[in-house]
Amino acid sequence: MLQNPQEKSQAYPRRRRSGCYAGHQNPEAIAAAAMYTFLPDNFSPAKPKPSKELKPLLGSAVLGLLLVLAAVVAWCYYSVSLRKAERLRAELLDLNAGGFSIRNQKAEQVFRLAFRSGALDLDSCSRDGALLGCSLTADGRPLHFFIQTVRPKDTVMCYRVRWEEAAPGRAVEHAMFLGDAAAHWYGGAEMRTQHWPIRLEGQQEPQPFVTSDVYSSDAAFGGILERYWLSSRAAAIKVNDSVPFHLGWNSTERSLRLQARYHDTPYKPPTGSAAAPELSYRVCVGSDVTSIHKYMVRRYFNKPSRVPAPEAFRDPIWSTWALYGRAVDYASHHFNSSHLGNRRHVTTPAMATFDFDEVKFPNVMTCSAACATLAPFTLWVHPLSTTTSSRFARAVEARAGSFVREPTGRLPALVRWWNGIGAVLDFTHPKARTSTSMPPIKWLLT
Repeated sequence: MLQNPQEKSQAYPRRRRSGCYAGHQNPEAIAAAAMYTFLPDNFSPAKPKPSKELKPLLGSAVLGLLLVLAAVVAWCYYSVSLRKAERLRAELLDLNAGGFSIRNQKAEQVFRLAFRSGALDLDSCSRDGALLGCSLTADGRPLHFFIQTVRPKDTVMCYRVRWEEAAPGRAVEHAMFLGDAAAHWYGGAEMRTQHWPIRLEGQQEPQPFVTSDVYSSDAAFGGILERYWLSSRAAAIKVNDSVPFHLGWNSTERSLRLQARYHDTPYKPPTGSAAAPELSYRVCVGSDVTSIHKYMVRRYFNKPSRVPAPEAFRDPIWSTWALYGRAVDYASHHFNSSHLGNRRHVTTPAMATFDFDEVKFPNVMTCSAACATLAPFTLWVHPLSTTTSSRFARAVEARAGSFVREPTGRLPALVRWWNGIGAVLDFTHPKARTSTSMPPIKWLLT
């Protein structure tokens, strides 16, 4: 304990204060000064905590910042998506990785197609004016694909579509949907059971779109084949003639399976070209079914350029088979000079030697005055020779090229028809067209 005032003064030095004299300070001020005097040197005051009123404001600010950031990201994504969508849109046509759809001027969907041989890599797609092209599939396989917009007239919009595989050995398949039951489609091939409009039954794997025997199979194609289909909703599609075309269907999903391939098929690739198939076609939409059909007919199908001879209208066209069957006697029935069609048994009963039946047509090769009274005259002859015919045996021995031959070229290709098994005449060969050993055939061709 300090004993004198001097020691006390040295232990507690007097602090200078501005303002009031120290002796006049109140007790609270003196206590505060004393406390301040004895604080340690490393003391740092605690940071003031935000009041409860500020916490909601800070949370709102953070949330607002996150929302702004999300809006910026969404806008950037939307802009990229919008530019991509614009790049893939082709004036009423919307392309996606798995196919495309087409709308009419009323924004109604009138055509839809799906890619069944692979999806597109949309990032590989680019646009050059009216041409939209893609170079890769979704799994990275190279290909050549494009859709070109063509507007031939104000009321018609067309799209040229082409999918070509870069490597040989693959098949290209697209599924064309017929839509709901209210949409009717017409065209295609003659079938054993002909439905008009098209009515699909069951499922059929794509088969070569070539003439076949409709009596051999319910799915076989007949003699009338057109790679053309027309919809009651004013949409039409025409598959190009260069395509190794195969057609199948699926009644469950109401779709036609359009396929191009070079394996397991009678189609062969062009000479010097790889067997890489291409499926190409044109799809057109119009204001109504009549106008679009007229446009497609003018664009793709030829029609007569001249008016037939007046005799074709003035004189009737007779078919002896319908009324008289095999017993034909032109003189006794007083036929005039109109067009005559003799359908059956012009040749010998075997229908295999291509010789006139001399019982029905005696001295026909001399063709005296009777020929003049029968003009114009048509003979209906089977272009086949049965294997039991002597002419068939001679043709095989001579290898003269009169018959269509099997792939090796050594033997005639045999087919089954209602008169047995025979070979088909090859009218592309000069010997088959000019041989005097086949009188009725020569008459037909001359």
